[in-house]
Amino acid sequence: MCILKIFSETDSFKAFAECSPIPVYSVHDATDIKDTRKNKTHGVFRISFDVSDCEWDDLPGQVEDAIAFLSLHAISIRKLVDSHNVSDAFLDFPIWSRLDENIVNQNDRLPRQLISLCARAGIGVEMALYSRDNTKSSAETR
Repeated sequence: MCILKIFSETDSFKAFAECSPIPVYSVHDATDIKDTRKNKTHGVFRISFDVSDCEWDDLPGQVEDAIAFLSLHAISIRKLVDSHNVSDAFLDFPIWSRLDENIVNQNDRLPRQLISLCARAGIGVEMALYSRDNTKSSAETR
């Protein structure tokens, strides 16, 4: 479920989203309401693109999808990054932690091809590790 997230403190992405050659997952302005109960706004401009539908335990599949996505869209993404006052831009790879009482070290490497495509697009990479135990516990208590 890799997502490309691009943020700006000052520039809206809504006009880009309307004519984007890349399918947009979500877009919001800083003043758009995030939580209606508390009348809380997002506070930052953001556009997101759906890069992969692979599950969190399929990092190789997410990476393969990201390579295919950037192979098609790196130039358009770079134009977006260069045409807006972008404060951050990165691929977000959510992955399940494999750590347990028997595994004390988790290494996940990204291929050079993906890193090169990210550089061409002007974006970074974030790998977010989630504990299955904590997620199950919090889901069960809701």
